Amino acid sequence: MNTTTTEPITDWQGIVNRAQEYSSKRMRRVAVAAAADGAVLQAVVEARLQGIADAVLIGDSDEIKKRADEADLDLSVLHIEPVSEVETVAARAADMAASGDADIIMKGFLPTSTLLKAVLAKDKGLRRSDVLSHCAVLSPPDYPRLLNVTDGGMVVSPDFKQKVKIIENAVTVSRALGITKPRIALLAATDVVHPEMPRAVEDAIIAKMADRGQIRDAIVDGPLTIDAATLPKVADLYDIESPVAGYADVLVANSIEEGNIISKSLILFGGAVFCGVIVGAAVPVSLVSRSDPPRNKLASVAIAVVLSEYLQAQEAQS
Repeated sequence: MNTTTTEPITDWQGIVNRAQEYSSKRMRRVAVAAAADGAVLQAVVEARLQGIADAVLIGDSDEIKKRADEADLDLSVLHIEPVSEVETVAARAADMAASGDADIIMKGFLPTSTLLKAVLAKDKGLRRSDVLSHCAVLSPPDYPRLLNVTDGGMVVSPDFKQKVKIIENAVTVSRALGITKPRIALLAATDVVHPEMPRAVEDAIIAKMADRGQIRDAIVDGPLTIDAATLPKVADLYDIESPVAGYADVLVANSIEEGNIISKSLILFGGAVFCGVIVGAAVPVSLVSRSDPPRNKLASVAIAVVLSEYLQAQEAQS
C-alpha cells in the first residue's frame, strides 16, 4: 500500500520536512561515490544530524577524513567504506542501489560521466528511462509554489523525443512533491506559434500530444515566454488563454545553457533556494556544488529522499 503523503509541497522547507517525515519511519541511505569532497560531506553530515538521511561514504578513507577535518566535520555519525579506484567507487555505489542497500546515489569528487556510466550499466538494472535529466526545483521567495526548471544539467540540446522524456521525468518529480497534475510550460521567445521559429512549432506539437493523452498526468502548454508562464498579470495583459500561463510548476528549457542560466539567475538574483536531482534512473542521483550555501545542499539531499519514497511506492504498486 502506498502511504506516501500527497499534500502538495510549496517551498523548500516543505521538502525538508517531508524528507524528515519519511526517514522518521525508515531512515533513507545515500551511497556517496568518491566522498572526499568537502561540500558533499557537509551536505550528508547535516542531513544525518537533521534526520533526513544516513550515508555511506565510499572512497579513499584517508582523503575522506582529511576533507572532513578541513571542513571541521564529525564523521562519527556516518560509515566509511574504503575503495580506491574511481571506477570501482562508482560501481560500488551502483551496486548498493541495485541491491537495495542504498536509496540514493550521490556524486562526490569524480566525473559525472563516470558515475552515470556505472548507474546505467546493464548489469545493475537501474535504468528506468531512455533519458536521464536534471531537475532544478527552485523555491523563489515571491513565487507561491515550487518551480522546476529542466533541463539545465544533463541533456545539452534535446531533440523532440528527448524533450518529451524530459517532461515525463519532470512529471515524476512533481508527483513525488504531491503535485498530481503539474502545469508544464514549454519555453520560447514568443507566446504564439511562428513557422519560422522551429522550437515554438515543436512546443505546440508537444502541447497537442498532452491534450490527447500522449503525455500523462500533466497539463502542458507552449510556446510560452517565461513571464507569461509564471505571472498571471502578464498572461492577462496579452490575453493568453492557457491553463498553464501564469501558474507554471515546471519550465522546460530548449537547451542546457538556457535551463542553467534561468535557474542560476533565480538563485543568484532572486534569492531562490535550489534543490537539484537527476531523474530517470531507478534511484535518484544527487549532486551538490561547492558554491551552494548550506540550505541548498541540505535541500538537494532532501528532495532525493522525497523522490526515492515516491519511486519505491510506484515500484511496489507495479
